[in-house]
Amino acid sequence: MINPTAFGPADIALLTRLGALSEDLRGIACTLARLGVRWRRAEPARCAGWIDAVEPHPFYKLGQVMFDLLEWEDFMLDEAAPPASAQRLLDVAGRLLAQAGVQITQVTLPADLPPLEAGFYLYRDVVLGLIWLAITGVPGN
Repeated sequence: MINPTAFGPADIALLTRLGALSEDLRGIACTLARLGVRWRRAEPARCAGWIDAVEPHPFYKLGQVMFDLLEWEDFMLDEAAPPASAQRLLDVAGRLLAQAGVQITQVTLPADLPPLEAGFYLYRDVVLGLIWLAITGVPGN
């Protein structure tokens, strides 16, 4: 809760914007995880193969450490998952994937996204969601 007596209008405006950005980021992370859960349930062997392939990579390991250190599971699960925005997912995840040379041009979110699954595999589900997005968002796939 913002204490209005401690801050001026510019402070409150910035804090409000930071809160909105956090909610936006939470929505993207939750959507990626839900995509990962959906894909993992539909193709368990393929997803297990992907996890086996990416787990040894330093970026995967760094992501896991940061996910745990920043307590993203709590951040993602504190409230109900916000509605998914295909455009925001394309904007943010698209920039991230572009760093790996993957250019996604479209995002069609399935209507039947399952709820998040708390626990040890939440980070894996986020990663699987990002991989699914990379695979399905490339023209011709």
